[in-house]
Amino acid sequence: MKKYVLYDAIIDINKTLPLVTSTKELFKFLNLDIPVLKDSIRDLGCDSLGVDPIGFYEANAKNLALASKEKSDIVCVEDSSFLSLNLTLEKLKKDEKLRSDLEATLAKENLELDLDIKILSLADFLLKVLGKSKIQKKVINSFEKFIATLYLGSYQCQINKYSDTKAYDDILNSVGLKLAKYDLKNQVSGYDIYNLNEKLSLKMSGTIMLDMFDNAADFVVVNDARSFVMFDYFQKELEKSVGREIGLAVFGLAEILLLAFGVNGKEKIGLNDHKIKTDLI
Repeated sequence: MKKYVLYDAIIDINKTLPLVTSTKELFKFLNLDIPVLKDSIRDLGCDSLGVDPIGFYEANAKNLALASKEKSDIVCVEDSSFLSLNLTLEKLKKDEKLRSDLEATLAKENLELDLDIKILSLADFLLKVLGKSKIQKKVINSFEKFIATLYLGSYQCQINKYSDTKAYDDILNSVGLKLAKYDLKNQVSGYDIYNLNEKLSLKMSGTIMLDMFDNAADFVVVNDARSFVMFDYFQKELEKSVGREIGLAVFGLAEILLLAFGVNGKEKIGLNDHKIKTDLI
């Protein structure tokens, strides 16, 4: 198998740790030897592009160079970092001056850029190395009795430039999970304005979650750290903002697969670190 490294330095790790814990446990369960990208710089988030674009590109360029040093492509735990790395790679291919400047900076650390490096979302990676049929064969606990909503993140349109977001539908379908339709699936979660306008941010996320709830969702599946923070960590605040109880558990893709594959133990899966607890296990 081609060499890969796992980029796990995601935003707000104190709030998003379950996404990392579950991905590592999933790879362990599947006997996939995907080491963590060592010495990586934590994802700054695409919102930092407007504040410090050079810092954003420099941090991500170093992560790309570190993976190149390992002669490995990158698998991302979630799609916030997936987007950051891809936006940086695209910029480096187009902007010769920026690329030259960053190459000079990286050379001081004996690092080099490889613009042919591949960056994969977790869903794309799993379909690439396993395929839908192998995933289906591993399912012990089918989700066929449940209905969920899939929220593809605030940057869905940009992510779609680099990744087939249908991959998430395919994998969830493989474990028998039905997905409900809801009107606000393309509305931004409000994460990026939380520090500027907390009240509006919570209102935006709360409105999305009510739309999910009102369309019969048993729980929510997210693919990025931003929406996990808003929907799980801040859910009680969202309820206050919209004046209604929500009570929807929030899962990342790896958590859903571990549950479907019959892996037991909330701590092992990462469920102990959720703000909103679940009784699915």
